[in-house]
Amino acid sequence: MNPLFAALSDMAERPAPYARVTTADLWTDGHISERMLANHLAPEVDAASHRAEFVDRAADWMVGHFGLGSGSRVADLGCGPGLYTARLARAGASALGVDIASRSVEHAEGVAREEGLDARHLCGDYLALDLDERFDLVVMVMRDYCAMAPWDRVRLLGVVRRHLADGGAFLFDVDAEPGLDLLREGAVYAPDLMGGFWSERPYHGFQHTFRYEEERVSLDRYDVVTEDGTRVFHNWVRYFTPDTLTAELAGSGFTPDEVHGDLTGAPYDPASGQFAVVARPSR
Repeated sequence: MNPLFAALSDMAERPAPYARVTTADLWTDGHISERMLANHLAPEVDAASHRAEFVDRAADWMVGHFGLGSGSRVADLGCGPGLYTARLARAGASALGVDIASRSVEHAEGVAREEGLDARHLCGDYLALDLDERFDLVVMVMRDYCAMAPWDRVRLLGVVRRHLADGGAFLFDVDAEPGLDLLREGAVYAPDLMGGFWSERPYHGFQHTFRYEEERVSLDRYDVVTEDGTRVFHNWVRYFTPDTLTAELAGSGFTPDEVHGDLTGAPYDPASGQFAVVARPSR
């Protein structure tokens, strides 16, 4: 068989849902993490983080809605370069950020030291977090919840539950089902796909998009072919409704107290591609 035909056939084959999870590879690769950090810090880019204007409004809403200030303790899981931990610490809260991307954590720590903020940042997997600390608010932003495999979402909720203080809340946003309804399956090829995002060396990039109707999941598979070999990245997204998310949370002992349109506290819109939830332990 023609090796090129075999390779292209493999790329186009639909895998079973979550058959391969490569999230850690995305955030720990030296080149990709550098590009991610640049996207985080670009004030007008909605990529790794929301635009700076949105982050400002979201942080202000968190401070007011949850009464954050002196004596409050907040944890940001998947904190990136500390966009939220810095803002919440400036409002008087004691903030902890956890992220697997060392470049982002180093940036966050640098900002905290420079400004003398009550914010610290740990480099590591938040799914393994086990601290002798409790927080009034745990946040997860940019719909990171939906990028995890189902078993990792269960692990995450266990971590959050263990680290919440009495009366504490978990605030996070998710991709909503209208986003899946608009998604189209297909394939894209380009030399240096996405402007060199995937490698500092020349490469051929292939993106295949798959929909999984029953599971309400999508996959973007990226095959990055350099002269040395091929790397594959699987980006999974789970799409929820408030009802399906409520059912999932209940399995881990959480109840959503509030549903908002996004992390700024905007009104919930059923036609939108996202929504945010405030969840609390139910037992």
